[in-house]
Amino acid sequence: MVALQRAIRRVKNGKDGLVNIFSDSRSSLEVLAGPKTYHPLAHEARRDISEIVAEGRAVRLFWVRAHAGIAGNERADELARRAALTKKTAADYDRFPLSYAKRVIRAASLEEWQERYAEGGTGEITKCFFPRVEQVYRVLRKTEMTSHLAQTLTGHGGFSQYLHRFKLKDSPYCACDPAKIQDVLHVLEECPMFLRERVALETEIGVIVGRGVSSNS
Repeated sequence: MVALQRAIRRVKNGKDGLVNIFSDSRSSLEVLAGPKTYHPLAHEARRDISEIVAEGRAVRLFWVRAHAGIAGNERADELARRAALTKKTAADYDRFPLSYAKRVIRAASLEEWQERYAEGGTGEITKCFFPRVEQVYRVLRKTEMTSHLAQTLTGHGGFSQYLHRFKLKDSPYCACDPAKIQDVLHVLEECPMFLRERVALETEIGVIVGRGVSSNS
């Protein structure tokens, strides 16, 4: 984009009636031709093109395939490579597009969120299903949330351990074994009382969820 903007500016400052500019950067050409852009260089280039046209002149932009033996394109690549290796001055352009800033901010936010999520003392059951926070949005946005699914993903539901916590049940243990606490993981992975449902689930999703087995079926 820097090269395109500089080339267009050079045309603007010149006197030629028609100039053809060839570039192997398809993305930059698409930004210039698109209906909306937040790239400051694209705005400058468009403004220069408008002024060129207002003077009764014209500049045309063409895409060429990179590294295809086109003499002018190969020469431009060589000059750019040489300048990058030998020129000891500051960068000609050190700004970046808004889209890049958004990606950086999002990545930093996710990393901070992940640290709080991992170190927090709540949501332990949810962490079993989603160890990383970005998985939550990616999966759940495609999933229809139901009351049973919400109870499963949080552990806040009709499980003896949870009900006992609020004095709604006398014991946190499962009816299948007085030594086994009945939480969502026990029900999903090992409780023999739910063997039929577990097998049906494994058949439907193609994954073995029984405790001690982690491979896909």
